[in-house]
Amino acid sequence: MSNYTSQSNPATANLPDTWENRIRQSAACMGIQVKDVERLLQDYGVSKDHPNCLAMLSDEIVTPFGDLRRTFCEDDPLVKIKVPVLRMAMKCLRGPTVNTKTVTESVDPEMATLKEKFGIKVRIEDIEPTELLPYYRPEKVSHPITSALRKRFGDKKVIVFKEDSKEIDVEATANYMSDLEQGFPEQDTVESTDGSLSRLYPIGQVPNQMIEEDPLFPGQPLKRGRSIVNRVNWSAIDKLSRQVCRILVERNDIDPNDRLAVKSLMDSLKDVVEFAKTYPEAVLDFKERKAKDELPKLTMTLQEASGTANNPFGIRTGNRRY
Repeated sequence: MSNYTSQSNPATANLPDTWENRIRQSAACMGIQVKDVERLLQDYGVSKDHPNCLAMLSDEIVTPFGDLRRTFCEDDPLVKIKVPVLRMAMKCLRGPTVNTKTVTESVDPEMATLKEKFGIKVRIEDIEPTELLPYYRPEKVSHPITSALRKRFGDKKVIVFKEDSKEIDVEATANYMSDLEQGFPEQDTVESTDGSLSRLYPIGQVPNQMIEEDPLFPGQPLKRGRSIVNRVNWSAIDKLSRQVCRILVERNDIDPNDRLAVKSLMDSLKDVVEFAKTYPEAVLDFKERKAKDELPKLTMTLQEASGTANNPFGIRTGNRRY
């Protein structure tokens, strides 16, 4: 582990190049906590447990600024960093100047293959979408290939999957993309390579992709463990406790739109005995339904959560007291 000096970044001058120092300095620059920086980076599969964590932070292909900007400046409700501040923080996050020619090869086999095929200086956005398809992995939502395809097609449904599989039907997808490029109208279904009728999916989605459902708001998803309706964080709440909360809603024992009532509920979950005293009927209902394997599943598909264009998560807006 060597010390490094950066004339353009005095904040990190003469500090050992470690994960902790990079994260701590970038967090201080943005005015947020270290745990928030690490949490947001983990969405990209970048954590200090990865053997190449520093190389991943340094490589703009693995962690492109555009994606980090959306994550730190737009998407997360708890972290809203201004873009100029993020740019300064990125100097800390990237660390010393390194030769990144082999960094991507060490952490990303798809990118390594593309660079070997098209050259190290190629821009992923400039490669034809049909050439990217064999290396596209929909589960890697922040991957450069995913970002390039999303930039090209937006929210259009363009991906065909093989029947009963999460594997891309490359040939059928490439044919449909070519049709769109020629001006043919968009479709919801197309014929797959094996001749069967298949649905089309947007970039970054897979068939029947299951996500967590908000315990207090049926039909609403949790995003990174947090409610998109009232921002309650359910990450530390176990599945059984969430199911009891859903039963409370179904029994009308709590108004989920009442902020004070929800706060009291979340506090009561910390003490099982006290919770049982406060909501004895719901606890009895829970026990009986558990015995019959009829507890709320609290899962839904990403497609079910997509809602309409103007209200993508179907959030209710009336009669809320917060």
